[in-house]
Amino acid sequence: MTRSYLLRWSSLILIGLLIYAQTFLFGFTFDDKSFIVTNLYIKDLSRIPLIWHFFPMTRLVGMYSFAFNYYVGGLNPQGYHIFNFIVHLGATGLVWALAGLIFKITQHLPAENRLVRQLPFMIAVLFLVHPCQTQAVTYISQRFESMATVFYLGTVYCYLRGRMSEDRTNKIRLFCLAGLLTVGGMMTKETVITIPLMILAAEWILFPKKDKKLFYVIVVCATAVLYVLFTKMGQVGISGVFRSIPSESHDVEILTPVRYVLTQMRVFLTFLRLLVLPVHQNLDYDYPASMGLLHPPLTLVGSVMIGAMMVLIVKLRRRFGLIAFGLAWMLITFSVNLAPRANVIFEHKLYLISFGFLLAAVGALAIPKRGHQVLMGALWCLVAVLAVVSFQRNGVWGDELKLWNDTVQKSPHKARPHNNRGLAFFSRGRYVQAMADYNKAIELNPAYADAYDDRGIAYYTQGNFIQAVADFDKTLELNSLYINAYNNRGVAYVRLNKLTLAVADYSRAIQLNPYWAEVYNNRGGAYFHQGSFAQAVADYSRAIALNPGYMEAYSNRGMAYAKQGRFGEALSDYNRAISIAPDLAPTYNNRAVVYLQLKEYAKAENDLVRAEDLGFAVDPRFHQLLKKTSEVHE
Repeated sequence: MTRSYLLRWSSLILIGLLIYAQTFLFGFTFDDKSFIVTNLYIKDLSRIPLIWHFFPMTRLVGMYSFAFNYYVGGLNPQGYHIFNFIVHLGATGLVWALAGLIFKITQHLPAENRLVRQLPFMIAVLFLVHPCQTQAVTYISQRFESMATVFYLGTVYCYLRGRMSEDRTNKIRLFCLAGLLTVGGMMTKETVITIPLMILAAEWILFPKKDKKLFYVIVVCATAVLYVLFTKMGQVGISGVFRSIPSESHDVEILTPVRYVLTQMRVFLTFLRLLVLPVHQNLDYDYPASMGLLHPPLTLVGSVMIGAMMVLIVKLRRRFGLIAFGLAWMLITFSVNLAPRANVIFEHKLYLISFGFLLAAVGALAIPKRGHQVLMGALWCLVAVLAVVSFQRNGVWGDELKLWNDTVQKSPHKARPHNNRGLAFFSRGRYVQAMADYNKAIELNPAYADAYDDRGIAYYTQGNFIQAVADFDKTLELNSLYINAYNNRGVAYVRLNKLTLAVADYSRAIQLNPYWAEVYNNRGGAYFHQGSFAQAVADYSRAIALNPGYMEAYSNRGMAYAKQGRFGEALSDYNRAISIAPDLAPTYNNRAVVYLQLKEYAKAENDLVRAEDLGFAVDPRFHQLLKKTSEVHE
């Protein structure tokens, strides 16, 4: 048995690597930039506690996992992808264990039947290779979903094991472990709020003959406690359920609570279609809201489908508990999507739902008493097909431009894919194509603040500072709390020599986020150009305190110290900047100026030569001055 178990695990790892090993070489994309690349809170141990202040507590475990990855490998994306793959393997193992346990509880097949051992493993393999999992695994930031699924599966497994245990001590131990896993899930993603409902469904379906009145009371109380905790941790309240919000799934559309719930009826159908036929996958769907049960008619179809599944659960729970529980799993884990949010659909939400689908589907296929060998052969063929589709889908994620080209083709009338493709073009220096995409995004959604901000950055990069300011103005007109636009506009104001306006914008950005080192550095630069060197030093010092490895801030503070005649402190900062970035040519030039002031002519000459070797255009008069000064000194 041990040998067979190890062999199966080896096959899972091998199959998983065949599909996902290519992703280890992929870079960051989409929200990875804000969660990881530009997130200073994960990059220094002293700032990690600040995660508690700037991110919901319901996402802390995922954020700390990013900090762990950064501590181990910095911004090398390979480690982040490997971490996601390991989490996926962990979820697959729990799917295997939980499916096997449910098969035993429901006695779906005789215990001596080989399918009792084969089908749970097959469910795990299907979970591993299904193309709908790619977004939760390949998209680094969506480890929130896969990690929450690990906690969710672990909680239900421990609960069921405890429920079946005859040993009182072991039962208590397993129940406590289930509670701890629930707490971990609560700090990973809001999905786990449905765990009490899942436990309730397990009791009702898997243990139908036992009296559970007291248990039901406990579950209801647990649900209430979880809701209160999530309300506090996620910084949301019941009022959020009844508010209307702008849709990010279809431009220039408002989602009322009723429209949102109706739309989810169609989303459920889309999810079913993706689980059965995973084609035309899309990172960013253009998904209009439903205006009524018949607008469009699929809204009614989705509602009927959900109602039919509820009836099936009641009908099947005594004779085919495994199938009934699989269907209940699908509905319960989907139900969290009924809480209104700006994006009505994302494929990574299928990660947890898919377990219920696979459990019900494979369990239903195993009902006939004959043809089991044919069934296993067909399932392995299905595994091969799904693995190929997953491998191909992962290939789309390998290049950011390719990913957004794919998304634009599938959502051509949606602004966000065009804007994100524009960012991909911009990162490659293809400014004409980037501007075309930014313009298209704004044409499709004139109220899309991100597009104006990104286009403003493009204008700035091309030296069109006036037009850049105009776009940043528009961004802030649409969203007065858009902190990046204040910083970006401040940078543009400096280039236009409007230093007072620049300081005002930087100050507003700092008011919105007092822990943003870059803005302190930028405001220090504005003060420096105004001749307010003491204020500049104060801001540079604050930037360094927030980011001790901030090379540019050390270099800038060195210049401010030099202007104040504090040459020793200036040298110290220049030395620190060079130790962080040895190829920083301007800093060698600036340090040479200080050495000249201190009459250390040989060091000054060495720094000028080093600056020139690195490509810095040293003023020829500087060499002449240095030569004359040196001769006089001799």
